[in-house]
Amino acid sequence: MNEVIEKIKEFLGDRQVLYAATMGFDKTPNVHPVELCYEHEGVLYFAVPKCGRFYGELSTYPLAKLCAFNEESGVVLTLSGKPVFTEDGTVISKCISSCRSIREAWGHDTKMLIAWFLTDAVCEITGPMDGDREVYELGTPENVLIGVRIKKDKELRDRLVSIMEERESEQVSAEDETELYRQKLYDAAVLYFAETAKEIWPRMSILPIERSLIFETYDERERFVLRAKKLVGNAEINKPEDLTYWLNKGMLTGLEAPDVL
Repeated sequence: MNEVIEKIKEFLGDRQVLYAATMGFDKTPNVHPVELCYEHEGVLYFAVPKCGRFYGELSTYPLAKLCAFNEESGVVLTLSGKPVFTEDGTVISKCISSCRSIREAWGHDTKMLIAWFLTDAVCEITGPMDGDREVYELGTPENVLIGVRIKKDKELRDRLVSIMEERESEQVSAEDETELYRQKLYDAAVLYFAETAKEIWPRMSILPIERSLIFETYDERERFVLRAKKLVGNAEINKPEDLTYWLNKGMLTGLEAPDVL
């Protein structure tokens, strides 16, 4: 795969600009210019403002096709796949420092930007002559946070609802700082799992965990949710025991010391 990534980078050269086709909110196609920010370990990272239409279209209809054209050779390069978003501060900061157009438009405001990359990606390089075509499957990058995957199973849904309801009935003491940290990280993980499950079961209520959250500010909530995402990684939930394992205060805090935040 790295050989294909090098071909893509060589093709783009100093231009780094591609045009992304997306499905618009009115179900008609739209095209947006995008700039490749940087590549790391075979992953091509882009960034987009959260307030823009492009982000809204990508997140609503998570399919994209990117295209670049070399005027001198007549060669066309396309990249297609499913966009996956990340709010990892390190990735977003690197996107800003690597991309002048983003830096000029948004400065170093990482809260206004979100980074993204493609999974199940396919690269196609087509020359000006018929039959002059190369196709490469890039697949899904390794060692990147794709997110929790929950099997669509009624038993799993009911177990997660039970976990949220149990949490709502608990009383949390603010006297022990270590225990408070553990509880906040646990709450963030449950919220993350609940929001993921909500995408599968739109009618499922996640109010019990939202009512239970003990964060003092929204920024604190976001920091803990981001930490929880990194800790649970690419967890796959196929049976109720998986939820019991991942939604466990001891397991979560055992992976990092309480001073990480």
